[in-house]
Amino acid sequence: MSDAKCLIVTTHYKPLVGGAQAVYDALADKAPGNFGVLTGKRDFVRRNEVSSWQAFDESAKYPITRIERLRPDMLGDKPNIASRLSSHFSARKIRHEVLDAVVKSYKEGGYNIVCIGALDALGWLVEALQEALGIKVILYTHGEEISQTAYNERAEKARERYLSQADGVIAVSSFTSALIEKKYGVPKDKIKCLGNGVNLEKFRARPTENVRVPLGLSAGPLVLSVGRLVERKGFDQLLRAWPNVLTVVPEAQLAIVGSGPQEDELVAIIDELGISKSVQLLGHVSDGQLPSLYASADVFAMPNRTLPDGDTEGFGLVFLEAAAAGTPSIAGRAGGAVDAVLDGKTGLLVDGTDIGAISFAVTEFLTNEVRCGEMADAARAHALTQGWEDKASELIAYMNGLLDGVEHNADEGTP
Repeated sequence: MSDAKCLIVTTHYKPLVGGAQAVYDALADKAPGNFGVLTGKRDFVRRNEVSSWQAFDESAKYPITRIERLRPDMLGDKPNIASRLSSHFSARKIRHEVLDAVVKSYKEGGYNIVCIGALDALGWLVEALQEALGIKVILYTHGEEISQTAYNERAEKARERYLSQADGVIAVSSFTSALIEKKYGVPKDKIKCLGNGVNLEKFRARPTENVRVPLGLSAGPLVLSVGRLVERKGFDQLLRAWPNVLTVVPEAQLAIVGSGPQEDELVAIIDELGISKSVQLLGHVSDGQLPSLYASADVFAMPNRTLPDGDTEGFGLVFLEAAAAGTPSIAGRAGGAVDAVLDGKTGLLVDGTDIGAISFAVTEFLTNEVRCGEMADAARAHALTQGWEDKASELIAYMNGLLDGVEHNADEGTP
């Protein structure tokens, strides 16, 4: 039986903040002998070098190789013809550099399989590596790159080609898996559903540190939300539902952790509704404080929704982290959140576009102590079965099967 040693290739990586890079880091950290990463030194969004990447790489348990970039910098909002042409020719040059770097890392690192972690930007590597090295190549998908339509028909066709060429496809939720099969015609037995995990080292002992005082929160009922401040997360709808919550639980407080492009809009909603006394936008909260903040909340709420362009939540790791801290969740009945929150057991699923449904769910948790406590216990028990150690082992077993030519059972896997 083979022992998979996988090179993960992704356009950007930690210490940048983001869901995909957190997943790859967690998997590699739990099985450092089976994984390595090839990524870029450059942040293509901000168009500068990633801050402190050297220190992060030195502290990692697994090998990380960095080249300057794996894709061109993102263009501005209104790129002119010259900048478009420059980006096009730059992309062709970068492709040659990336392929050379992957082949070199693959050979020197003793790898036997490659995982591509950026479908749109790096999917072209699937065929190129199969031809250059005759190896197995898999794609790791997280949701939004499947649910959102690509920027033109040519790019959509490219996605379909990359997915069909790959030897296997990882999907982080049953939603993503089903969509890959339906939208791009990928056979079900080619897709491995591997739900995200949780860092049990942080949560095995229930967090007890009092972080409310240093964060300026009172002792009253607390609703917590954590995530990048973007529309699909539903922070705007949660704020609009908040006055209804206050009519039932006037001492309730809402804390939102994170930053992002929707921040100014959220501040405007808070001002418009006159709820600033009971709502706090906390911005960044350190990783050391987050477990205790999750644990100190009465309920975690992020009523995500699918946007008209298909943008949706691929899984929702924050729901699992809240559960691990013993806090039940309210999530939108959309995207992969339906796998992260077990409706009626570890939390409640609501229509993220329905302000009434959101406010009812919040008040249900804040006023029904018995039900809230039962779901809190169930949430923690479930989360403690979803550790990254098991996820890494499951992925390695799947890759071993690919290397040995063992047929994958599409019904296996954890959502």
